[in-house]
Amino acid sequence: MKFSPRTATAVLAACAALGLSPAAQPAGADAPPPVDKTVPKTALPAAAAFLGDKDADLGEAVAYCQNAPDACTFTADRRTYAYHEKARVIGEAYANCTRSTLERERTVSFRDDAFDSVNQAQDGLFPHRTLAHPKATSAMAEQFERGAESEPGKWTWTRTEKSTVEVDIKPGQVSWVEVQPARKRVYGSFRAAGPDAPPFRIDVIVDSPAAAPASRVYQRTGKMTAAEKQRCRSARS
Repeated sequence: MKFSPRTATAVLAACAALGLSPAAQPAGADAPPPVDKTVPKTALPAAAAFLGDKDADLGEAVAYCQNAPDACTFTADRRTYAYHEKARVIGEAYANCTRSTLERERTVSFRDDAFDSVNQAQDGLFPHRTLAHPKATSAMAEQFERGAESEPGKWTWTRTEKSTVEVDIKPGQVSWVEVQPARKRVYGSFRAAGPDAPPFRIDVIVDSPAAAPASRVYQRTGKMTAAEKQRCRSARS
């Protein structure tokens, strides 16, 4: 079905005639549900499988798509988004037990991996914990990359980053480094391909390190804890 282009004025006039605001218009039957961005990567909503319009066994649907790189195709939907993860501490904390300000460069590194709703729904469907693995990819990983990225091979399943931080610690303070990794969460569906294929569909979420924007790295300072003060006193004795 095709629709003629409409101006914003015409849409507003039609809504007014029906007593609706633009936001109150009913969504299409295929409109995806809203995204809950508070859900952590380690607790994604479970993947679901369908055969036509009926529920299907997730293991059977995955086995079909895993049969060959072209057994299924993946299509991402509009809920896909990039984000920065909640900050976490990396490396050791440095306590300044001296009477002078410490200034130095510090190199820190951290690793980020992919998570997917298939394994979180039913463990053991892949020979590893995610759709893909640095040493052992899968048919579904290839299908996903073709559908999720415009350039093949650009998707990042795992990443290790290094960063140099300027450390400035006043006497009696402790310094630590936090990182907010850049990630991308993709919502979409695998569908069986080919005219004779069973109508399998698997709705999935994949959360992986993002190529852009860059991760955020911060140097933090604060007062020493009682335990850190005790260690400083022990070091001087």
